[in-house]
Amino acid sequence: MLLEATNLSKSIGNKTLFSGVNLTIVEGEKIALIGRNGYGKTTLLKILIGEDRDFGGTIITKKGLEITLTKQEHIHNTSQSSLEYILDSIPNYYAYKKIIDTYEQGNSTNLDQYLKTLEIFTEKKFFNVRDAILSTLADFHIANASALGPLAKLSGGQKRYVEMTRIMFSKADLLLVDEPTNHMDYKGKERFIEWLNTLRESIIVVTHDRDVLRHVDKIIELKDKQLTVFRGNYDRYIAQNAVQTLSSVKLYGDQLNRLKEAKKKMEWGLQMRAKSKAWKIKYDHWQRDYEKLKAETVKPAFWIDQNSVDELDKKVVDSYEKFKERNIKISISTTKRGGELLKIRDLALGYKEPIFDGLNFTIRDTDRTFIKGKNGAGKSTLVKTLISLWREQQPVAKLHAGTAAVGADVRIGEYQQEIHEKYLRLPLEDAIRNSYQEKNIIIDEQTIKKLLAQYLFNPSTEAKQKIIDLSGGQKARFQLITMFIGEPNLLILDEPTNHLDLPSIEELENALDNFTGGILYISHDTYFIKRMGGTVIEL
Repeated sequence: MLLEATNLSKSIGNKTLFSGVNLTIVEGEKIALIGRNGYGKTTLLKILIGEDRDFGGTIITKKGLEITLTKQEHIHNTSQSSLEYILDSIPNYYAYKKIIDTYEQGNSTNLDQYLKTLEIFTEKKFFNVRDAILSTLADFHIANASALGPLAKLSGGQKRYVEMTRIMFSKADLLLVDEPTNHMDYKGKERFIEWLNTLRESIIVVTHDRDVLRHVDKIIELKDKQLTVFRGNYDRYIAQNAVQTLSSVKLYGDQLNRLKEAKKKMEWGLQMRAKSKAWKIKYDHWQRDYEKLKAETVKPAFWIDQNSVDELDKKVVDSYEKFKERNIKISISTTKRGGELLKIRDLALGYKEPIFDGLNFTIRDTDRTFIKGKNGAGKSTLVKTLISLWREQQPVAKLHAGTAAVGADVRIGEYQQEIHEKYLRLPLEDAIRNSYQEKNIIIDEQTIKKLLAQYLFNPSTEAKQKIIDLSGGQKARFQLITMFIGEPNLLILDEPTNHLDLPSIEELENALDNFTGGILYISHDTYFIKRMGGTVIEL
């Protein structure tokens, strides 16, 4: 046993994230932690590592247990190089190296200490660790020159790769990894999954990336303020979750029926209690029974994946649909435009030099076009340039050759990896209002409140939150709101499934299936790619 948590509880203000949670982690486990956005997954990781001490319950760890957690808000000591930052996180690396260097330079005569340290250094493969780190960074498209230069010069995405490399080489007994594959390209994801499959240490990874979930041996879901354990990977989870949820739906339906009968009995007793003392005693008894049953009847969080729902009997589906957990609700209204929405011919795009050239494709109504390529291949540059041309603004990149033409009367809905900085300091409701006004659409307060509720925001408590303070999942939902403003007929999507939980991803996929306009998308989610399909353009 590495760690045992008992009766954990955590509240923020008057909101209880979880209560009475128990968790045991043993050596070598690969655990995925999933749950709806805002349910407290990241908070739980911070409690386990000791960063958050304001909680109830107890945590017992194995003596000498080393735990490490990925840093989401990145890397403060930016004067360090990536290599130094990663080496600093390896326990005792520099201490052991100093003993070896001191002896070999003739500044120590402690042969016994030197030999013991040499044995440990060899056992831990520290002699080639620098080369191994540089090789891993190269797999993540960070060249040696960048890896040896200041962290400050790296992009946010590159720093994320540095952080993942730090975790890979941390030598900790328990690794806590939060959303590791967001913004990774397909090569980076392949490298991460390859490492995960060979990992001997224990890991808890917070993710809704279905490609990663296929490679864990246990999935723990945080819902209804509790942890539910599912043995096996994503495929096993889907099957087990469907069975458990249907059982819970039936149980909840039975509880509601009993509650309904208890209420009828109590209401009858209320009318009869004045007739005699015996009726008064019966009424009091029925009222207690009703209040007890009412307190026990709490609606669980019901969600079953669409494929499993499609295989169910209609009567069962109707019961599930009646009680299922609220999800974001995407309403798309558009009409077929006809003709070409976007036409790219022999395009060479870049900055001082082209990043790519000879690019050709056309998008019409209902077309799906998938842009594939490693990080740095120019995918996001292409997307941003197309949006700039549509807005009749100066393109973010230089068109070295060829043409990129957006059709007349094309209305683009965009989903980019980063929210524009002009929104970050605005309250959520103001950011929505401004987004509508920029497209010359008037929106009233009632419609804003309706939109917030539709995308699972609390209009009373979250409308005033600044965009910069929202969680990754909340920011993603804000981007979905703005993407569908003005009935777009061409959607340009850059990693739209990042940060969304599983039910939200499924709702987005269902909505895009029904979208009658064209879609140009970038994704490294193989499940999403398979669902969207379309023409593949590789940069």
